[in-house]
Amino acid sequence: MSDVARRPGRTMTVREVEGLLVRAALATACVSALACLVGSHLLWNWTPSLPLGLYWVSPCRDAEVGGLVAFPVPGNVRTIVRERRYLPPGALLVKPIVAGPSDDVCTDGGTLTVNGAPLGRVATADTRGRPLPHDARCGPLPGGVVFVASHLPTSFDSRTFGPVPLSQIRGTVTPLWTY
Repeated sequence: MSDVARRPGRTMTVREVEGLLVRAALATACVSALACLVGSHLLWNWTPSLPLGLYWVSPCRDAEVGGLVAFPVPGNVRTIVRERRYLPPGALLVKPIVAGPSDDVCTDGGTLTVNGAPLGRVATADTRGRPLPHDARCGPLPGGVVFVASHLPTSFDSRTFGPVPLSQIRGTVTPLWTY
């Protein structure tokens, strides 16, 4: 049993208080560092184009067709996203890659096709009827970019903002808890 436990009326010495404060500061620093490390990899998906929930972002540039990736809102649509409050400021988009460099992507006639296979319509308005820009293209994707699109016809994806540069991809994404 410690001296403090044996003598209930005993006060702590300055050295004991200092030791306690140093241990508390070190514990706080360790917990903060761990929270920053884990928090920098956690991502909440806010949009219904994929299941809502918590995802893990692995910093990886090896993005492949079929994989989920996270990236910031592209600059050409950032104003629309902010003004219409589609996402909180600084939120990342989470989307599946449907085409990579040299894949043939076409948005003619209001339908997205990849290598000739139809993947969904190209929305011209959001769910409130407000007009949306759309990526007009028909041909192979250039190197250094990917085309992202969800199965949801109203998904805010490359059909709206165009291909995503590989340099903008923050990492691949794995669902942890979704609903």
